[in-house]
Amino acid sequence: MVPSFQIFLVALAALSAVSATPVVQQAGSAEFTSSMTRFLKAFKSIMPCGYGNIPVLAPIVNPFYEYEYITDDYTVVGNVTNIRIQGLDSFQVLSASDYGKTGEASFDLIFPKIQVLGFAEVDGFINIGGFKLPIQQNDVINEAFYDLRFVGSYSFANSLTNSSGLRVVDFKQSIYLAGVELDNWNTLWNISTNNFWNRIMKTLVPLALEEIQPKVSDFLYQNFFVPKINELLANVSMAELVNFYQTMAQKWENANCQA
Repeated sequence: MVPSFQIFLVALAALSAVSATPVVQQAGSAEFTSSMTRFLKAFKSIMPCGYGNIPVLAPIVNPFYEYEYITDDYTVVGNVTNIRIQGLDSFQVLSASDYGKTGEASFDLIFPKIQVLGFAEVDGFINIGGFKLPIQQNDVINEAFYDLRFVGSYSFANSLTNSSGLRVVDFKQSIYLAGVELDNWNTLWNISTNNFWNRIMKTLVPLALEEIQPKVSDFLYQNFFVPKINELLANVSMAELVNFYQTMAQKWENANCQA
């Protein structure tokens, strides 16, 4: 049995950057795209309620989280309180190719608006040229991300450890962000500094996303997600994967979440 959250990652983004030649279509391939689409729709429906070991995801609420990051170049210690992330259940599948016909599953998925609210306290420093520049913030967080879009494609091949199992291959993905609105407020700064910083970050966040895209595919997926996902799929045939999608979708649909 494959954990539902990890299979959701496969359905949503394929999570692979390993190039290989896809195998001949397995039994169940014709139903893959329709079953995955139904799975995502049903998953979306239970996000406001949670289900089993899946927590409520619409919104995500965390009363308190403490963190500490210490290296030779920087030290950051702080906490966030009453964090609320909303809009994750607003995602839309704009298109999905028929894997059974093409042998390639393409996806185009968008989150129209994701909003982050909460409070944060940060203390620390950044070491620049031997000088330690202090970091001190006491923030009210109010951020919104508009039209966060994932466009890509992937295929399946036989598992390298089990000829009847699967692995995800030939992953390609681009991430687009139409805009960012920031109205964060550091109580330790004056009005002008807060306004200046919010304006700068509105420009820097989309630019940073463009710059890190190659590393997302070449490093993050290949070194972290791909091995785990393909380990899970190694003992799963296409027919079993399709059956899993359909079974979980049926359970979530029957949950009749009304939150």
